[in-house]
Amino acid sequence: MIAVADTIRTSGQIGPVLKRLRKNKGWSQLELGRCIGLSQERVSVIENHPERIAIDQLLTVLMALHAELRIQPRDTLEADAPAAIPREPW
Repeated sequence: MIAVADTIRTSGQIGPVLKRLRKNKGWSQLELGRCIGLSQERVSVIENHPERIAIDQLLTVLMALHAELRIQPRDTLEADAPAAIPREPW
């Protein structure tokens, strides 16, 4: 199956993406929960009310689903970005 990138701009868009990723793996909510140490009920809340998920829990779910979170500016596309962007020292 070809991976498709999702653009998420609201918390409500997170749940359907997580559900699709889980189903693509053939997992039930119970199976995903067991994989990451959560109950089926908690996985259901995450999928149906993603505004209630902590970022560390979201990242844990994404790791289990072999997915990742990427953040980029809306106003630039990869094709428009310069090859090397100078970075400020922290």
